[in-house]
Amino acid sequence: MDGTRESARWYFAYGSNMSATVFKTNRKIQPLETEVACIKSHTLCFNIPGVPYTEPGMGGIRAIKEDEKDVGFGPVYGVAYLLSDNEFGRVIASEGSVHHTRPLPPRVCSSDPYINTDSSSSGGIAYKVTKTVATFEKDNTTAIVYTLTGRHDLDASYDRLPSYRYMSLLIRGAHELSLPPSYQEKLVAQPTFNPPQTLRYSLGKRSFDALWKRVQYCIIRGVRQFKSDDGHVPGWFLKGFDCLMWTMWLHHDYVHSKIWGRGDRR
Repeated sequence: MDGTRESARWYFAYGSNMSATVFKTNRKIQPLETEVACIKSHTLCFNIPGVPYTEPGMGGIRAIKEDEKDVGFGPVYGVAYLLSDNEFGRVIASEGSVHHTRPLPPRVCSSDPYINTDSSSSGGIAYKVTKTVATFEKDNTTAIVYTLTGRHDLDASYDRLPSYRYMSLLIRGAHELSLPPSYQEKLVAQPTFNPPQTLRYSLGKRSFDALWKRVQYCIIRGVRQFKSDDGHVPGWFLKGFDCLMWTMWLHHDYVHSKIWGRGDRR
């Protein structure tokens, strides 16, 4: 076995990276293998806070509770890409990687360089890397996979509506992979953020963007400046980012939306 394949690892994509156009063409990532897979212990959610009036909620996954009856999407389906160390590092650096804060499954080695158990350490700004077990659809075998989950374990009540643009990518990827029809139907049925075409709403979005788009631009510049080659940013930067993110949403929920209308259509 050559060194590249021997050190390769499975990356599980459940969001926009399911689409070959996004992952292989746009991002120019070349997987060694591709398998349709399912993580039975987790479900799809939209608990990654985005930007009100533009991209309110981004895709994430959360663990299914033992006594949970209405799981929504049910077990999350997606695609497992077998990636070389270099390609895997590129994916994590582009998406953001952070420490793992929950106990790892017995079969998972906690000394893995991509799984940092120190909660004060640095990481990416939106996601953390999590190791879990996925089941391959073709033969029902299982494998350890890396996937990305929200850096904060937010309750389902914090979910925001995804944009139509974002959901279109998920629906297209699921269709390309021929995921189970029932799962594709749930993706199609997912409500999306569709801003009303009114003058009041337009003025509200413009006034919100006038402040927070500038802040967003500064954050992006900061990430580029302070991010290491493996996608990690300093812990102090994460705390500053969290403070700004929650301030933005508090401003939206309790001040701006009261005047101009909600930017997440909840």
